[in-house]
Amino acid sequence: MDVVTPHITSVLRTYQASAPRSLQGPGGGGGIAGARVAAAPPPPPTRAAPPILLAADPVLGERGETVLEGEPISCFSVGGERRLCLPQILTSVLTDFSLEQINRVCDELQIYCSRCTPEQLHELKSTEVLPRSAPSCGLITQTDAERLCAALLHAPATAARKLPGFRVYHECFGGARGVCAPELGLVQCAECRGVYGPRRFVCHSHATEHRTCHWGFDSTRWRRFLLVADEEREHDQCAALLDELAAREARETRPPPPAPVKQQIPLKRKQVCLSSVV
Repeated sequence: MDVVTPHITSVLRTYQASAPRSLQGPGGGGGIAGARVAAAPPPPPTRAAPPILLAADPVLGERGETVLEGEPISCFSVGGERRLCLPQILTSVLTDFSLEQINRVCDELQIYCSRCTPEQLHELKSTEVLPRSAPSCGLITQTDAERLCAALLHAPATAARKLPGFRVYHECFGGARGVCAPELGLVQCAECRGVYGPRRFVCHSHATEHRTCHWGFDSTRWRRFLLVADEEREHDQCAALLDELAAREARETRPPPPAPVKQQIPLKRKQVCLSSVV
């Protein structure tokens, strides 16, 4: 039987007491060469990146008109993205909401509006979109305008039961998954069970995006964004049903053709000799 000497016992106790406080053993002593290894200083805290703010585009852009929630809105097409006149949206679309409510939703969705250039302001005044006394005008991209309207105007209707259909998803504004019932023309969110039309569902999301630049979104082209889930076995048939639903919706929303203008046949007037009228 081996006998542990008191000296070895003392050394072990010293090591056990000091080892948890040092990577170099008892007392933090030096290694073979007697060198001390200094602990690496903690990395400096990372600074939060500033929010993405796009500078105002000096290009005037082509002035036109778009439709938002059924209302005609003046806009400028700059770089392939429509920039809508914000005062028109406030006075024709979001009339039931206060500026405080609108600003709060803009903060939540991280929506930033730009100020129009002097040339754009002059164009809006000359076409009587804005009054002559307007000192400035805000512009909002159509993508952000649709996000803002979706958050304020389109609260989902909840269904008591799960709708029958196939699984779909979209990746817009954080994305969402749901079940599409093509016969009803509705999509039910898998998370909140809210029921939407396909056009409204692609604007619906439960995720929060940070510092994401949205560009070129148009909810009328929802078929480009609404996709069949990969786990669906009959993927091609489900995609065909979505195509059929989009075609049916396009036919129903297509404006009627203008009524034909009837050409009036000029009346032939009978000439009467004045000498015969006595």
